[in-house]
Amino acid sequence: MSQQDIACPVCGTELTLAQLFSSEDTQRAFARLASVSIPLGARVLQYCTLFAPPKTRLTVPKQVKLIMTLLPDLERQAITHKGREWTVPLALWAQAIDQMLTARDIGKLDLPMKGHGYLYSILVGLSDKVEARAEAQSEAAARTAPRQDTVQVRGQALPVGAALSKVYGDVDPALTKLDRDDAARAPMPAAQRQHIAAVLADARQKGITP
Repeated sequence: MSQQDIACPVCGTELTLAQLFSSEDTQRAFARLASVSIPLGARVLQYCTLFAPPKTRLTVPKQVKLIMTLLPDLERQAITHKGREWTVPLALWAQAIDQMLTARDIGKLDLPMKGHGYLYSILVGLSDKVEARAEAQSEAAARTAPRQDTVQVRGQALPVGAALSKVYGDVDPALTKLDRDDAARAPMPAAQRQHIAAVLADARQKGITP
């Protein structure tokens, strides 16, 4: 390798500086990958090596093609798989690629890869676990939240506070009860009212203010 040649520290591909910067597509692909995440970008380059036939190295155009197929999903941190949209944060991408690289290292991965199907199936599994954990936490929070009893008001189930407000408006129910009791109480007999009036008149004559 000449002094002007460089080798990728990840995949070992040898190329000259002129080759690296001559292609606008190559520059754009690596710039977009770096803008997503430099650490994840290094993993993506390692992932690309899984597509190389035995004892060969991927050409730069082949790497760029693979990267470009992943970039839209990497940038939006989501994938569409089996007719469904899955949220896939960058941390899950890194975890999925690490799983594949580990499988390769222990000889449990059929190489070379033909597409991204296996990677996406891992991403779906990881995303599903995250969703299930979030749902379980939400259900647990709902179970531990203070219970709010409901009552039926005119055929509608309402929380107790809302039911009281609907029936009594903004009036204290206790005051409403007193008003109802007063209204239901029998009127004072006429003789009793006359007696009370006479007592009050006598008190006023004697200078007593009741």
